[in-house]
Amino acid sequence: MTPPMDIVHLKSMVNATLLELMPAQETSPTHLHQGMHYALLGSGKRLRPLLTLLAANVATDSHTLRMACVSELVHTASLILDDLPCMDDATMRRDRPCTHIRFSESTAILASTNFLNLAYGVIADCPNVDASTKVAVSAHLSHVIGSMGLVGGQIADLQNHPVGTKSAIEQLYHQKTGCLFEFAVVTGARLRGLDAEVIDALTRFARAFGLLFQLYDDMLDHSTFVQETGKDVQQDAAKTTLLSLYTPEEVRGALSNAQAMAREQLRRAGYDESSLAALVEQQFVAFNGAAQRLGV
Repeated sequence: MTPPMDIVHLKSMVNATLLELMPAQETSPTHLHQGMHYALLGSGKRLRPLLTLLAANVATDSHTLRMACVSELVHTASLILDDLPCMDDATMRRDRPCTHIRFSESTAILASTNFLNLAYGVIADCPNVDASTKVAVSAHLSHVIGSMGLVGGQIADLQNHPVGTKSAIEQLYHQKTGCLFEFAVVTGARLRGLDAEVIDALTRFARAFGLLFQLYDDMLDHSTFVQETGKDVQQDAAKTTLLSLYTPEEVRGALSNAQAMAREQLRRAGYDESSLAALVEQQFVAFNGAAQRLGV
């Protein structure tokens, strides 16, 4: 397997690009722009931009970096909304108070809206990306954000529906998490001009990887140490999750099956010996470590 690119360096370039994409904090309306900087430039993992960069396999082009940042803008917008009192009523995010607590609920909502607006603007304003690719990426993002993606996943999560149906909960996990991973890796493939067969394989990879990531998030939510997560824990205690439905043996089986599926789909897409696959394997170590700490 190809050694992974310097992830620390890639994250540094992503952070620098995110800073370039936003208005300066001193630009009016200053309170809104300060809130955006606060929400976006915290200690995030930048996993979604990394997936785009590694799928594109050209990490130094300015247009690739800008397109990679689109998923982080959308992800941050979703976190701001997810934390609001009318949603999960959280207090901590990325190791510090949530945006609505540090600023205000109205500022947080407007910052989230502006991040979504900015995401589409970034796609439209990449001069080195052809028009057909921009249209495909924009259409994909619209689906990912909408009622069949993040918005639908959020309302289903709030309602805790459907209850007790494993396949339906897996679909919820895809809407909450996997669909934005899908957007990230497929955008990278589109920037390379790869074909529909590759995009199909990466879509299947993202569903498996999203399931793994959400199971991992469930496991962290069971932790009693906020320091480990950087956000509130026990948020899902009253909700039906796969972790609450599975026996320890079933959790191990789900982790193993999803990892095998993710690896197979990366192989189908031609990424099995890539830096993308190496990054994914690093994430698997974290997933399996959390399972061991929970005794599963």
